[in-house]
Amino acid sequence: MVNQKVKVKDKHKNIKKFSKALVIIIIITAILTAAFFSGFLSKPRKEVILENPLKDIVFTNTNQAGQVNQQAVIDQGILNFNQDYINYLLVALGVGKLHKSYVGYGNPTIELNIGREIWSAEIDNGNLLTKKGPNENKDLIISLSKQEAVKALLSSNIEEFIKNSASSGNTQIQMMANMVELGSKGYLAMYKDLTGEEVEE
Repeated sequence: MVNQKVKVKDKHKNIKKFSKALVIIIIITAILTAAFFSGFLSKPRKEVILENPLKDIVFTNTNQAGQVNQQAVIDQGILNFNQDYINYLLVALGVGKLHKSYVGYGNPTIELNIGREIWSAEIDNGNLLTKKGPNENKDLIISLSKQEAVKALLSSNIEEFIKNSASSGNTQIQMMANMVELGSKGYLAMYKDLTGEEVEE
């Protein structure tokens, strides 16, 4: 009897288990919340203000009565097409709302097929890094002719023009990355604004 082992129940065993589980849940919730909002709570995004690259061409092709020779502007715009045109177009389409992925996918990258030219742009900390040539890690491809791009720049609302152009088949917008990556960089709202449609899974 004296040597017999007796199990003594710890009155606080259930409380200790519950406390450990609660602490773990709080830590996990805090980490996930921080990861989710890191893209939104980082430095305020820079507001990018650019001058329309067609401004001088429009001025040159405007007569004394204030009438613009639109076809001459389009023709000259196509000849002069460069990086400034791409940047202005992208800013007008809302790339300023895109941000680095808060779950590790990196910076947003867009490829533009303009006629026979391929351009790519990366949004890095609010800066728009544009270069001629493709990008293997593109999230989205926008394809349209140079003439359509110049017409977009001449329109009073570029976003609305591209939306109408996409619905008429003159502009194609194609998502390349998966839904999680697109959502983590802010593309889903931008895609809906430009096409009027949700991104298909």
